Amino acid sequence: MGMMDNDLVAELRTEAIDTVEDRLHNLQESIRDFQDGVIEGKHALASVRLEAHSLKSVAASFEMKALKVICHRFEDYFFNVSELKQENCKDILFFADRMAECLEAFVQDREFDVSSMMRKLPNKGGFEVGDIMVSEIEVMLVMEPGTATKIVTRELLECGYRMINVASTMDAIQLIPSMKPDAVIVSRIMPELSGVDLACALKAMPTTRDIPVALIATSEKEKFKDLPDNVPVLRKGSNFADDVAEVFVQLGIL
Repeated sequence: MGMMDNDLVAELRTEAIDTVEDRLHNLQESIRDFQDGVIEGKHALASVRLEAHSLKSVAASFEMKALKVICHRFEDYFFNVSELKQENCKDILFFADRMAECLEAFVQDREFDVSSMMRKLPNKGGFEVGDIMVSEIEVMLVMEPGTATKIVTRELLECGYRMINVASTMDAIQLIPSMKPDAVIVSRIMPELSGVDLACALKAMPTTRDIPVALIATSEKEKFKDLPDNVPVLRKGSNFADDVAEVFVQLGIL
């Protein structure tokens, strides 16, 4: 690589760092404006979502791995939020502080163990689940967005699990080694890689093979010849929460 290339990379790196700092500043400004009553909840949410998306793009394009993972979790926090409420502000500012820590590590070329931070992040906004005791068990649900996903997410939140929603199997493969969830539940039918493919891949990779995986399927009669023996099948239905608990005991999570 020539001197020009090195200069260009250094310049792009500086630009990326500046962009992240600006976005985090804008994010905090939007929250302050909302708290001061300058902007409404819907506008505040749109503004925060825009900054979050921009942050994720910069992090992805410049291989800021820790920041990319936190950005995914930040966007996931809004999974079921339609407008910002005052109680969300503390959570959002907490995320912004963690993102600033990720940026600082990137600036200093420091390795950053993002998995230890995961369980300290706020659980999802927008779900009213009463006075549930939230456990430290973090479950990644890999399902396409839709009503079924919201129902399954709510049921798992009501059991007290901390939830991460991931909309694609390809994203899941990228995120799981960094996030290190306690369990992964994947829908059988997914675009790109199917749920069975993802389960096989996770069980084959040394970095992920010890993470418990379960498959969600609808038909009782289906047999999955390619599914590894240590991947149980969950059936959607009225006993779903009980089935999850049973499977988690079987997998050694509970």
